Amino acid sequence: MNLRLLIVDDDTSLAQHLKTFFERQKYKVDVAHDGVSAVAKAQEFHPHLMFLDIGLPGMSGIEVLREVKAKDPSIRVIMITGQTEDELMRQARVLGADDYVTKPFTLEYLSGEVLDKLHKQLFHELRTTSQDLAIEHEKVELLFDQVKEGVIMFDSQGIVFMANPVARAMLGLPQDTNSMTVQKVFESFHCENPEHLTRLENEKGEPFDLARDNPKQFVLECRINTIFSPKKERFGYLALFRDVTMDRKADTAMHRFISLISHKLRTPLVTIRAYPRLLLSENAVSPLNDFQKNALQVIQKQCRMMEDMVNQLIAFSSLDPEELLCQRMSWTELMAEALKLMPEELKDKLPAVKTQGDLSQLYVQADPTLMQHAVRNIVENAFKFGANSLEIAGRTDNGSIVVSFKDDGPGIPPEDRERIFERFYQVEKTFCGQVPGAGLGLTMVKQTMEAHGGTIWVESQVDHGATFFIKLPVSAQGITNGKSN
Repeated sequence: MNLRLLIVDDDTSLAQHLKTFFERQKYKVDVAHDGVSAVAKAQEFHPHLMFLDIGLPGMSGIEVLREVKAKDPSIRVIMITGQTEDELMRQARVLGADDYVTKPFTLEYLSGEVLDKLHKQLFHELRTTSQDLAIEHEKVELLFDQVKEGVIMFDSQGIVFMANPVARAMLGLPQDTNSMTVQKVFESFHCENPEHLTRLENEKGEPFDLARDNPKQFVLECRINTIFSPKKERFGYLALFRDVTMDRKADTAMHRFISLISHKLRTPLVTIRAYPRLLLSENAVSPLNDFQKNALQVIQKQCRMMEDMVNQLIAFSSLDPEELLCQRMSWTELMAEALKLMPEELKDKLPAVKTQGDLSQLYVQADPTLMQHAVRNIVENAFKFGANSLEIAGRTDNGSIVVSFKDDGPGIPPEDRERIFERFYQVEKTFCGQVPGAGLGLTMVKQTMEAHGGTIWVESQVDHGATFFIKLPVSAQGITNGKSN
């Protein structure tokens, strides 16, 4: 790398003479003959070193020094003066001047004494920086090796330049992976959307599965993020992945079990629901006393709750993006049908549900049954966990609609905000009290949104309520059964 020198002197002959001399020594040189030009060229040329005349016309060398150092303190500045002026040189030192030379001087002096000192300083700084970088590199490698997930870093061309031991062991990669492409690394895996591995620049860190069938089933959940340099240039890509084979098998087994047990429960529930109704009817053979009537009413209520839970379990177990029966519907229509599904004990809360704006203008392409149950679960969840009011608002956002559900409940602790979407998880009862339910409501909402190409997230502060957001694609004509025609 050639050092860049900027020579600033109103003596054009001297400036040109210095320029010619230093260019012969392989320096890259530019000149300026006044203070304003010097400041401008310092910004454009980014010199490593300036020779700066202290006695410039108009804007003085001291003023130039102040401006240059304020914008880039790393520029070395050697002042040139016609005579020893102690006060001016003291100011120059305070402002960051590195040295000074007094006219007349010889070129050999500049080259031998001053530049030699500069080179030594630069070398010392470079060596210190290199040592610091080596320490930081060692820290990164140590952290890289300790990560429990597989981690691979690719350059901007998709070539591996670092892989941690977990990644090499999990994928059977050689010790030297530096020439392998991302396609080569994952050549034995397949995924639903091949562009995940061919268009890395489009990846935003969203999870996707990579599956391998031979010699045995092996599934990785992968996330790829772009790494940018401080100048916002694409530097490379970071891929993180973990073994989720057992999780996926467990999900499949769980869905099958829930589907089976839910359908099996329906038959006895029909009978249990019918007999209390018969016994409480006016045509019952024997009149019932108050205790018996109350017992039958409790049975009816609990039966309705169990039926509702079974219906949700069936809906949860049947979530499959390939089998959605989608139709175009307005958000107003969807909300009205969802609120009809609210359990009897919460229907007195419906007047506390308020809407903002005109939701009738927002349309989605959705499976009505699944989407209605999802919205119902969000509303029900708010009131079950202590909210007294709920405000629903919607808007469009770059080809999507975003609907928010803002409640005035106790809020959600930070450590629980992601976990509430996990199946069977509920916030600790010491925080919100014992709340009945299977712990699948928000899990079903999340999976319903994902099956429709959407997302759900929550923002909350303890004691200041929670706001759930769902984001779904705006309805498009000609989409049925979850697929484009």
